[in-house]
Amino acid sequence: MTHETHAPGPREFLATLRPQTYGSGSPSRVQDPIVEPLWTGIRALAAVDADGAILVDEFGEAIDAMPVLLDALVAGARADDIVLDGFITKQATRSGTGVYLWSDEMPSLGTMVGLRRNRAIDTMKLKEQALETATFETDDAVCFVAIDLLWLDAMSLLDVPLLERRRQLEGVLEASDAVRVGAFVRPPIDAWVGSWRAQGFSGMTFKAANSRYLPGEPNPDWVVSGMPHR
Repeated sequence: MTHETHAPGPREFLATLRPQTYGSGSPSRVQDPIVEPLWTGIRALAAVDADGAILVDEFGEAIDAMPVLLDALVAGARADDIVLDGFITKQATRSGTGVYLWSDEMPSLGTMVGLRRNRAIDTMKLKEQALETATFETDDAVCFVAIDLLWLDAMSLLDVPLLERRRQLEGVLEASDAVRVGAFVRPPIDAWVGSWRAQGFSGMTFKAANSRYLPGEPNPDWVVSGMPHR
């Protein structure tokens, strides 16, 4: 008698994941970075397959209260099955306030120990912005902003370099009012800083183009920075 081996699907894969977090180093030490505006909101992982879409928070708990986002993820998927890292945020819509929630993307207060004073102040400002932008009312317009692709058509991408994961993400998720793909740029970034600040962002992320994804762990090749002032 032969026994068929059940290949894991995106939901089983998602059940083993927790979002990768940021290291505490300096952006200047990130080699060959890609740079993104710092999204804040509810850090979430999403899976889409033949049975539909699911969203889980940073603790692996299902987020069932946003069916519009689930439907939009299904409609936007351009692959049989995908797993995404991203944010449920209103930063892309700039509306409303409500119950305060912390974003796991933000450095903890503990990481501020030993920082120069101006870096500590910048971190507090980012925390304050996180509170504001992760505050939702029931009638707020929110969307899911995808920042990484972790699984594609029966294959884990955790060991694929970040830049390649981001390039594939562009091709497997079609944007809509409820689903977006987060933008990234390569240095020099001076032309983008003013635009991001005007859109309300107060921070940036620097991620090594060749970095792998470390589920549930801080990655020293991913660093948060405050938006520079001119």
